[in-house]
Amino acid sequence: MLEKLTDWKYIALIIFLVIIGIAIPFLWNDELSQISSSGPFKDNKVNILAVGYDSNINGPSRADTIILISLNVESNKAGLIFLPRDTYINSDKREFTKLNSSHVYGGIKLTQKTVEEMLDIDIDYYLETDFTGFEKIIDRLGGINIKVSERLHYVDKAGGLYINIPAGQQTLNGEEALQYVRYRDIRGDIGRIERQQKFINAVLAKVLSPSIIPKIPGVIKEVNQAVNTNIPFQDITPFLNTAKEINLNQIESKMLPGRPEYIDGISYWVPNLEQAEIMIDNLVRNKSYIQNKKYQLTVLNGVGESGAASRTADLLKQYGFQIAEIGNADRYNYQSSIIKYYAQKDRETASQIAELLGGQTEFIEDAEEDSAKNIEVIVGAGYEKSV
Repeated sequence: MLEKLTDWKYIALIIFLVIIGIAIPFLWNDELSQISSSGPFKDNKVNILAVGYDSNINGPSRADTIILISLNVESNKAGLIFLPRDTYINSDKREFTKLNSSHVYGGIKLTQKTVEEMLDIDIDYYLETDFTGFEKIIDRLGGINIKVSERLHYVDKAGGLYINIPAGQQTLNGEEALQYVRYRDIRGDIGRIERQQKFINAVLAKVLSPSIIPKIPGVIKEVNQAVNTNIPFQDITPFLNTAKEINLNQIESKMLPGRPEYIDGISYWVPNLEQAEIMIDNLVRNKSYIQNKKYQLTVLNGVGESGAASRTADLLKQYGFQIAEIGNADRYNYQSSIIKYYAQKDRETASQIAELLGGQTEFIEDAEEDSAKNIEVIVGAGYEKSV
């Protein structure tokens, strides 16, 4: 049996992340990758939801392939969690009971929200595609080397589909690679996901090999035409080094723990949320990056140099902070950066910002502990050493 053509589209998303990490230093410059993984925010993780969905030509688009990707900026490790499309959603908030239907009702944003609620996590970005250029990307890569464990054979004369991939070590071109990841054996989703995990490893090995460097521009072109993402270009930096330095032996891929079950005559994958909690803690749970996203910082120029506040704001964005306002301080002769905070609960974060900028903290004691007040950064002399 076969899954629809779009069951494998997530592969483009993985390629996208890795290609971005390798290509940017060649196509632009290394300034984008200077974020420090040894700075005060040492436990950054960035979560990306990767979704491959059905074309809506023949009806509403369903999220057939759903993967949660977590990149650890400090350790250059990556975790992949495969979420079966038939995952049971037991929620009064939703009009659907299968995870893949979330895309029908609300597109990628509802799929993201549904996964966040189910796993009790924050997702930073999404990548989605109705991918039609997969074969071209694989061909541009020069094919994928993979050991096929058993012969894959399927014939659909009516659909004009013929699959005949022999067992053993193979170099699959685009068309053959498509067939490999489309194929669904008698084990259903479990067997298909195992094959997809194996294919991801093979793709990563090919993409990270030195032979790929001259092919990067062409591959990027193909991928950029296929992928829709909300990752702003400037926000690529937090996980850029991870993509560049990723160790294939440090990629962990798991399937959402659970069991197949029929409910009211419909087949579902019912997640074991207790086991999932342990897995999420190890692979995905965000720490400082997500915490930093809760802050709305005011960044003020205290040295008078044009762009001092905006450049500092860009640096802070790389660590997850939101910027509420950029402006000028009351004077331009600050000898060091001052980090003002208005609630004791923000003391540690303010100290980390001060360490990053080589400045000092100042607690405004008479201010109300109003979270809306947040943290104020006055950029002082010496800021350029950290920017």
